[in-house]
Amino acid sequence: MTDPDLDRNSPLAGTEVHELASEAIGDTFKIFVGHCGDLEASTPAPVLYVTDANGFFGTAVDTVRNLQLRAMLPPMLVVGVGYPMGGLIDTVAIRVRDLTPSTDQAFTDEWMGGTPSGGGPAFVRFLADELQPWVAARYAIDPNDATFFGHSFGGLLGSHVLLTEPGVFQRYILGSPSLWWNGNESFTTEAEFAARHDDLEATVFIGVGELETHEGRQRENANMPPEAVAMARARRLDMVDDTERFAAVLRSRNYPSLRLESVVLPDEFHVTVGPLHLSRGLRSVFDAPR
Repeated sequence: MTDPDLDRNSPLAGTEVHELASEAIGDTFKIFVGHCGDLEASTPAPVLYVTDANGFFGTAVDTVRNLQLRAMLPPMLVVGVGYPMGGLIDTVAIRVRDLTPSTDQAFTDEWMGGTPSGGGPAFVRFLADELQPWVAARYAIDPNDATFFGHSFGGLLGSHVLLTEPGVFQRYILGSPSLWWNGNESFTTEAEFAARHDDLEATVFIGVGELETHEGRQRENANMPPEAVAMARARRLDMVDDTERFAAVLRSRNYPSLRLESVVLPDEFHVTVGPLHLSRGLRSVFDAPR
């Protein structure tokens, strides 16, 4: 671990940048930490954990701070989990390794040139056994008030944690989860959880953009190179249907301790809806006005 670079390596005030080596994965992560609100007056503070931090950390910090202007959120620590490389586009391959709960060889061969997938279980061990204790040892946080945010594959990973180790986080913001992964295996995971449990103690927000359908994806890819347009046409995905079905089946279980809100956000594509998931999701899981 390196010493934090307070404000010098980040354009955001009140933030830190660290490196944290993971034994569970055998790799080093770039950990971003944002101090949002008067944490000293509100200890112990909740923590928002953000995946894909190379692209979403700044958005998360600004969103939290904007909502705090009207006291919609308490002071909180924002912890982003990223990689020691560029921006989000530079992490496309490595995030497939960490945010997918199983190997989907057909997808990785077709779309990712054989990039390894299925490292999600090890990544969860990193989050639960390495990162969370690291945060708790350094900051005055409430270890029993952790919120997860993930978009796309991050939402897929969050749904996996929710249905396998729900106690790792208390609140979940699942943005456009890639429930299609590996033959819609998330629905199998859900059925297996339901067969073994009669309750699910969590506060959950699930969102998807209205245009995250097969037809909407064609519009979203209109300016892409011809090969990308052809690939989008060839692989039929309807993330709106997947997300609505997933939320419906969770509601059908009638878990006494599950608080669930799901929304379809109008006129939004997969690449435009992420920040809205953060804003709407935070307001939902923290019971803010909406």
